[in-house]
Amino acid sequence: MSNARSTEPPRPSGARDEAAAPAQDRLIVGKLLDHGRARHEFHRNGHASYYVKLLMENGEQRTVWGAGLESAFKKSRTQPQPGDHIGVRQNNLDPVSFVTRTRNGEGLVMAKTSTDTPRPHWVVEKLEEFDMRAAAARTLRDPTISRREAVQNHRELLGAYWILDTGQKLALEKWQKPEVRAAFMKALRETLAATLERGEELVRAPAAAERGGPRSRE
Repeated sequence: MSNARSTEPPRPSGARDEAAAPAQDRLIVGKLLDHGRARHEFHRNGHASYYVKLLMENGEQRTVWGAGLESAFKKSRTQPQPGDHIGVRQNNLDPVSFVTRTRNGEGLVMAKTSTDTPRPHWVVEKLEEFDMRAAAARTLRDPTISRREAVQNHRELLGAYWILDTGQKLALEKWQKPEVRAAFMKALRETLAATLERGEELVRAPAAAERGGPRSRE
């Protein structure tokens, strides 16, 4: 994204800072040059926003904008610094509805329009963190890898296996057909792996599970 002056039409009152999220999640990789608060597109009349400036592999500079990036830097596990190679992940979450009101010259509301806009969620980490999470996700997707081996190599999978344990108990109580239970567990495993891959946090396993609670048979 260039730093040229924005040509977008005025945004409805109450709209969020971020541009519409893509249909799929995306990961932008580059060398961190700078980040901080600024007017959108560095335009003096732009709305308050947050930017991340990256040096791409092809030598070009790219600036990514989104108010949620500030929180992503604060929550980052690896706390990237200028010069680090990082990933900026934008995860497309459920849309939020905004209402735009059209008023006449006297200020009376003449019409209302409801618009659904995506609610991007940002994750910013050093690139090795994304590589580690991708490896953990691949491990979790493979049911032939034992739980012990998986957790030894990827401690962060403890929470995922605890959720699988809970899901298995639910499946046994809810469905009699083994194929239905197997399909549910497969979908649950994939959901957990995708969550890890996107850089989002899983529920932490209880202390008892971390000490060696029940093991999933799935």
